[in-house]
Amino acid sequence: MPPAPGGAVLRILRQALKSDIQLVRWRDDGTPETVPTTLLAVDRTGLVAVRPDAGLRIRPGEPIEIVLQGGGGRFRGRVRCLGHGQLPSGGSRPIPTLRLSLPSRLEGGERRRSHRVSVGFDLAPTGRLRDPESGKHWLADILNISVEGLQLRSREDNPGILPGDILWLDADLPQPVGLLDRPVRIMNTRRDGRSERHILGVVLMETVPELSEFVRSAEIRRAARLRSA
Repeated sequence: MPPAPGGAVLRILRQALKSDIQLVRWRDDGTPETVPTTLLAVDRTGLVAVRPDAGLRIRPGEPIEIVLQGGGGRFRGRVRCLGHGQLPSGGSRPIPTLRLSLPSRLEGGERRRSHRVSVGFDLAPTGRLRDPESGKHWLADILNISVEGLQLRSREDNPGILPGDILWLDADLPQPVGLLDRPVRIMNTRRDGRSERHILGVVLMETVPELSEFVRSAEIRRAARLRSA
């Protein structure tokens, strides 16, 4: 049996409710077929999506990959078709549906495709990660920022933060951002080679429009510093 999905997986799936997703199935000749649809429901027993005409070719038990847009970018996960069904539409025709299993994990986050700027050289900002459920929090130095997320270095040794964790990050950044207080997903962690502290890659799960201008301003300051060095 696959492991049960964690809270991070369910949160990302629920963020995609009522939005467009993609189902990727493999034809008998091994080539992929992408089927666009809409995610209708998420619970701890599975997913429900609108069954488009192409969905008739998806058979119960068939493995499928789902692709969805979360707060930190695009995520992918493996599921199985559990069967076909219908939901009331409020009209004369019910909505044809596909019942899918829950993915045990989601891969993704597209921060690697975003331009990052180092901010420690002139701002030296710090942030705080916190777990609203347990009340635990961790201080971290912000190393670089992109419009999709941040790279942090934990202030304490072995913080125990794991990839997939959903935490809240707050930091006081210069304008136009100001106070940043957003949920983030931990994408990767690794030990800092010089200590027991950890480098954390985090993706913002909600967009922050002001970050684009902030990143541009930080890059201009960095370029000016390099020219004057």
